[in-house]
Formats: sequence, structure tokens, C-alpha cells
Amino acid sequence: MKYSASLDNTTKIMTAAITLIFAGILVYELQTFNRSEQTGFIIISAILAITYGSAYLYRPTGYTITEHELIIHRPINNVRYAREVLESVQVIVKKDLQFTIRTFGVGGLWGYYGYFYNSVYGKMIWFITRRDHLVLIKTANKRAILLSPDDIDSFTNELNPVAPVIS
Repeated sequence: MKYSASLDNTTKIMTAAITLIFAGILVYELQTFNRSEQTGFIIISAILAITYGSAYLYRPTGYTITEHELIIHRPINNVRYAREVLESVQVIVKKDLQFTIRTFGVGGLWGYYGYFYNSVYGKMIWFITRRDHLVLIKTANKRAILLSPDDIDSFTNELNPVAPVIS
């Protein structure tokens, strides 16, 4: 079954703000650079385009649970986990993620995804678009994966036959 992953209001505001900041930087650079300084404008434009484009392409857009795997959908490529490696499913609350450190990832532009560290859960891989519907999945190789399906109850119930739900 396919599960949607919509953006929460904080993520929508952050994405809009970052989009406006990037656009503002480009407009400012375009107006202030003269013809002889075009190289700087091109470099800055390329850096902003690569940053924004990468964030857009690697953002989570939804999840699918099949008989054999959990699929995390992204525009550029999907991430797949075999169901037999999923050991546990745990619904957690935003408060449990206090003092989490982003080690390599995105924190607000189109979602929160990448590598994070938390003293309670250790190293985690996030594929979330909101911070109020959180499902922590632990794998056989001690990976912790954080997801944010819109229909959290149905999502955890569907994973239940493979991994026990812990609340």
C-alpha cells in the first residue's frame, strides 16, 4: 500500500523562505555584478541551483509497503529496505528528538532527510516531511530509520506482521 508524506506548516514556511532567499540572492547578484564580473554570478547561481535542485530531488515524497519491501519514494531514486531486515516499528513523538544533531542532511528545505544523531536512538537516517507523525524503524543491522507517513496508524499496522509495534 502507498502512503503519502505531506509537508507540515513549518516545512512549508522554511521551504518558501529559503526559496525567496535564494531568489533574492540571485536578483541582487544580477543587479550588482557588471559585465566583467559575470563569472562570480555564474558560480553563485550554479551553487544555489545545485543546492536547491539536490534538496528537491532527494526529498521524500511517500512510502510504499509491499509484501517484500519498504520503499521510500524520492524524485531521483527510491530507497528500498527488505521487510525481513525490519526488526521493530515504534511510534515516537517530536519531544523524543530533542538535542538531535544533523550530521549530513537537510533540515527544513522540502523536509528533513539525511543522517542525524540522537543520544537516545543513536545514528539515524531520516526521510521525513513533518515532525508530528514519526515512525522509527529499527533494522537487523542496527540502523534506525525515521519516517513520517500521513496515516501513521495504517502504516504501522501494515508493518506489524513483520515487526512488532512498540508504543
